Amino acid sequence: MKKLISVCLSVTISLAALLSCGSSDVMSESSTVPVNEVKYTSEDLQYLQDFLLAKPTETNLHNKSYDLDGDGKWTTFDLCLMRQNVVGSTPERTDSDTLVVYFSRTGNTEKIVEYLIKLTGADSYVIEAAIPYTDDDIKYQNDCRANREQNDKTVRPEIADPLDSIGSYDTILLGYPIWWGQEPRIIDTFLESYDFSDKTVIPFCTSASSGIATSEKNIAELVPIGSQLAGKRFPASATIDDVSEWYESLPLNKAEQNLQITVGDKVMTATLAENSSAQAFAELLKKGAVTVDMHDYGSFEKVGELPEALPRNDENITTEPGDIILYLGSNITIYYDANTWNFTRLGHIDNITQSELKTILGDGDVTIEFSLRRNST
Repeated sequence: MKKLISVCLSVTISLAALLSCGSSDVMSESSTVPVNEVKYTSEDLQYLQDFLLAKPTETNLHNKSYDLDGDGKWTTFDLCLMRQNVVGSTPERTDSDTLVVYFSRTGNTEKIVEYLIKLTGADSYVIEAAIPYTDDDIKYQNDCRANREQNDKTVRPEIADPLDSIGSYDTILLGYPIWWGQEPRIIDTFLESYDFSDKTVIPFCTSASSGIATSEKNIAELVPIGSQLAGKRFPASATIDDVSEWYESLPLNKAEQNLQITVGDKVMTATLAENSSAQAFAELLKKGAVTVDMHDYGSFEKVGELPEALPRNDENITTEPGDIILYLGSNITIYYDANTWNFTRLGHIDNITQSELKTILGDGDVTIEFSLRRNST
C-alpha cells in the first residue's frame, strides 16, 4: 500500500488543487467491477483524469467501470489503482539476462519489441508516462506538449511506474520512436534513473524517415554506459525477418556463438549456425545447461528430446559427422555419419574426426550436457 501511494503521489498533488477533497461523484449509471477483472488502457487513464479535472469531453463515460475501490465515487485513488492496472511495476521475469525497454505512443515501436521477444525470449518493460500522451500532445503542427518537451533538453517527463532495478540484466535493448529527429525526453528520464556503467545498451527506433544517429549520440553523452552498440532504425513496415537479421548481426551474439558439449569426462566445443533456431537454442542455454538422454537411431545419429520446442528453419541437408541438428522442432541430434533429410542445422562440433566422435558417443544410450560457452574475445 505504501508503494502504491508513493507511485501516485504526484498525481494526487496535481489534482488536489482542483478537486474538493480529491474526489468527485461517480457517474450515476456506472458500475463497480473488481479491478483485477478489467483491463484498462491509457485512454481510460486520460478519460478518468479529465473527468476528475472537470475537463469537457465528447466521450460518453456512462457505464464506465471507474470506481475501482468501490466507494461509490470516482477519486484520485481510483486513478492510482487504474494506473497500477495499466502499467506493471516490474517486468515478467524469464531468467533472461536481456531486457527490452521501450516507449511506444502509436504502436510502431511496440511491434518491433514483440518481434524481439519472440526471437529472443528476453524480458520486457514498457515505459509509460505518468501523464499519458494524447493525440493532441503529438500534433507537431500545433504548440503541442511534445514540441515543448523536445525543444527543451532539460525536460524529464515522469514515468508512471518505474522499475525497481535493472541490476540483474547484462544487456538493455532500448526502443523508442523518433520525435523531431531525437529520442523522446522520457527516454532520457529512464536513462538517468539507473546505473548503466556495466551494461551493454543497444538502441533501436522507429520513424517515417529520420535516422537514429542523433539519438544515439544523445544517449552516449547523457549517462556512463559500459558498452553502447550501434543501433537500428526500423520503418513501420518492418517484418520479423528484418528484426531477426539485425539482431543476429549484433556483435553481442557473435561473442556467444560457441557451445560446450559434455559427455562423461569428455568436453567438446561447437559453433552455432547463423539462424533463428540456433539463436533460440542459445537463449534456452542462457537459463542453464540442458541435459538430454540420447539414443542411437539409424546407425548415424544420437537423438534425444529437448525440454522445449525451438523455431524451425528446415532445409534439405546431407549431414556430416559432428553436425548438430534440430529435428521436428523438439528433438536434438548429433550425427556421426551421413543422412539426407529436411532438417534445421543448429551447429557443428569443432575439430573432431568421425572416429573420435564415435568413441566419445559410444554405443547405445548416452547422456549429453549442452551449455553455452562464451568466447574469450
